[in-house]
Amino acid sequence: MQKYIKRMISKKYGKHKRGFTLAEALITLVIIGVIAALTIPSILINTEQNEYRSALKKALSILNQVIELNIALEGYGPIETVGMDTPDDEDSLYNFFRKRMNVLSTSTSFNEGGTENYTFFTVDGMRYEFPESITINNGTFSADNGHCGTPDEPSEDTEGVERKDPCVIIVDVNGQRKPNPQKDKSGYKVPAATSKSKILDVYPIVITDKSAFPFGVVGQRAAFQEK
Repeated sequence: MQKYIKRMISKKYGKHKRGFTLAEALITLVIIGVIAALTIPSILINTEQNEYRSALKKALSILNQVIELNIALEGYGPIETVGMDTPDDEDSLYNFFRKRMNVLSTSTSFNEGGTENYTFFTVDGMRYEFPESITINNGTFSADNGHCGTPDEPSEDTEGVERKDPCVIIVDVNGQRKPNPQKDKSGYKVPAATSKSKILDVYPIVITDKSAFPFGVVGQRAAFQEK
């Protein structure tokens, strides 16, 4: 009886199971490779985009904290600073932020993207540039005209009411890491105001009398919308 049972078990379960052939294994590897080639770039781009988004939110938070702190302690906001045509002035927009941020290094003639700006780098790896003047045109901003209004240089709106123009500064959320524009080019490339392009690492930031916010749809979507 025992021999019979063993023989039946052997017939049912004792057969040797055949493994994958070399051709089957190669086909499987090719399929895995194709799937990886299609998905990995998308994953990397999404990861990069999320990093830029998080860094932008951090930069805006810091800038707004500085504005609020200076208003509370000194009684004035960034629009009441001296314009960047005199950046060395203790009351310039550059020094307004520099003296209250964790600055690692500074430059008085930083040349990147075809502009020479007063610039400082913070310990978290970000770069903040303060152009004397700036124009944003079709996704490119460069130093052509227009800078912050100052107390002694107010401008008038269409109804003749005096107002102070907002400032625009440049923030590179990953500092000197790529992608950066080549030196001595005409200007930084940034998403146009109505663009639906991907998030970049360089943002023009509008500075008003009480707050800081990104210029354009792409920057505002990155800062204020969920993923």
